[in-house]
Amino acid sequence: MIETRAAKALGHDFIKAIDKESKEMLKALTKFRGHVVALDVEGRMLSSRGLAEFLRKRQDNSVGAFCFVIGGAYGLSKRIKERADTILSLSPMTFTHEMSRLILIEQLYRAASINAGTPYHH
Repeated sequence: MIETRAAKALGHDFIKAIDKESKEMLKALTKFRGHVVALDVEGRMLSSRGLAEFLRKRQDNSVGAFCFVIGGAYGLSKRIKERADTILSLSPMTFTHEMSRLILIEQLYRAASINAGTPYHH
């Protein structure tokens, strides 16, 4: 997991805050060689079974590790979205960074359980 400090917007200058966060994220991603998944409200939404299938297919194709990028309060920059291999959405609703992380971790656990055939999902 790559984490950056949330940039604070001065006044209404959200663009500078997003740009500052994206520079840190891109720097952290320069050495990453796996599959980058950006989480963005405009991304594709999957069911839990859909996420399980998404992960399984990429693992079957040996994409390596996954890196999930969660944006700050102002979203992700265009540069981060362009760097991502996939853009997914957790929900059309907005969550705090901490809640997004928690929801993502639970859904990854659920997807692994589905792929392993364990009864966690149902």
